[in-house]
Amino acid sequence: MIRYGVAFLLSGAIPLLYWLHPAAPILILPAILFLLLGSELIARRGAAPEAPRAPATYRLLPLAYIPAQLGLIAWAMVTAAHASAPGIAALVLSIGLTTGIFGMLTAHEMVHSKDRREQFWGALMLTGMTYRHFRVAHIFGHHRWAATARDAATARLHESFYAFLIRTVPAQLIDAWLFEQARNAKRGWRWLRNRVNHDIAIGLLVFAAAARLGGPRGVVFLALESVVAIAVLEMFNYVAHYGLIRARDAGGRLEPFAPHHSWNSSNVLANPVIFNMGRHSDHHTRPSIPYQTLRHIEDAPELPAGYAGSILLALVPPLWRRIMDPKVQALRA
Repeated sequence: MIRYGVAFLLSGAIPLLYWLHPAAPILILPAILFLLLGSELIARRGAAPEAPRAPATYRLLPLAYIPAQLGLIAWAMVTAAHASAPGIAALVLSIGLTTGIFGMLTAHEMVHSKDRREQFWGALMLTGMTYRHFRVAHIFGHHRWAATARDAATARLHESFYAFLIRTVPAQLIDAWLFEQARNAKRGWRWLRNRVNHDIAIGLLVFAAAARLGGPRGVVFLALESVVAIAVLEMFNYVAHYGLIRARDAGGRLEPFAPHHSWNSSNVLANPVIFNMGRHSDHHTRPSIPYQTLRHIEDAPELPAGYAGSILLALVPPLWRRIMDPKVQALRA
């Protein structure tokens, strides 16, 4: 279990760094990159030893991390009230990054659960980045339509990350709202039953709480932290399915999702840091399977530099296309 506990160390260091110097939390960014990119250089790729199947024990990690991350966000709202501009910037970047990576991954684990109590914790974590509707768009949109043009969270071939970000954020919100409207079509007052409407109302309440805790600077912190966290989340989405497409047969039936419809990372050191999200193909095949039991699939497509390195490549679109487009074309062929 210690392999999956790195998130606590990185996020927990932020208040200590801020105490040493208000701008010091910015060091979390190179620390995460050094950890993940260093793992890519020194660790082998392949199947890690199978984790002991102890769901109750392993479940404690994401369940414990969520209130810790939410507490960190609340602390930063209060701290922002008296922080300098460099201090607020350091908090926005460090907490936005940890929320977008570790907070998002733990929320993702919970929203896939069949336990309503765990789903609640997942939605609560998403509240900390004001992106609650993601759970609806992800479960009922992405997991149904991944690697198709219908999926707002699948990046098209030749599409830059920046174009993808501008397209996917509003499209996922609209998809989630439309799904909720359709789900409640036969029920009265369906707009009141629409969870996305609830999410918007809760988001406004969260910003009101930020104003109460940290004044205008608390609101600015929450808004910018959410922007960073959402951008980091969508970077994961961008690289995970870039350019991959499911075919249709002569009758128009969509090809079932297969391992070659998702990009993976099989680095045995980096994967535990991101709760095995590098085994993305297996996650799509078995969405409700706990993170520690996700399997390495030998012939699944591999990202060129793991998730961290590939995200850095995606920030430079010409370089990303030069490396990834031939890989996509080879898979399509």
